[in-house]
Amino acid sequence: MAEVKVTKDLENKKLVVEFVANGPKDKVWKAYADKEWFEKWWGPEGWETTVKEFNLTPGGRVHYGMKCVDENQGEWFGQVSWGLMEIQSVEEGKSFTYVDYFSDEDANLNQELPALTITNEFIEEDGKTRIISTSYANSAEQIEELIKMGMIEGFSSQLNKLDQLVA
Repeated sequence: MAEVKVTKDLENKKLVVEFVANGPKDKVWKAYADKEWFEKWWGPEGWETTVKEFNLTPGGRVHYGMKCVDENQGEWFGQVSWGLMEIQSVEEGKSFTYVDYFSDEDANLNQELPALTITNEFIEEDGKTRIISTSYANSAEQIEELIKMGMIEGFSSQLNKLDQLVA
């Protein structure tokens, strides 16, 4: 399992997830920036991602659905979870920032679940890539809610898939 370092900073309504992927920075960037690669690893293990819209440029959007295809995941099996990223800024190969929403299949935002502003940074380290993902919420409670919903486990599982793709 991927070794993921999580730093919870409730005072500043922030969550930092760090992970070192066993692949060079250009490959890791491609995993995020290329639609076909993104679909191969985005979402937890046992889930398959389909992208409806993919525009990783400032003002662009990434709209995707993750479907549970693993019968061992009980009540989740067969369910689809939709998400929408509104891209704010992109520094090619280095970082990008987006607002991450829960949505439906038609990209309508779910206002009942917290939206996060997330910055992903990519730093080359001896042929590997350190990914630093910093999420900002509107409240400390929202961060706690997302952790209770299994965000850390899901993200760790997803990074495992990324690692296999770029290694």
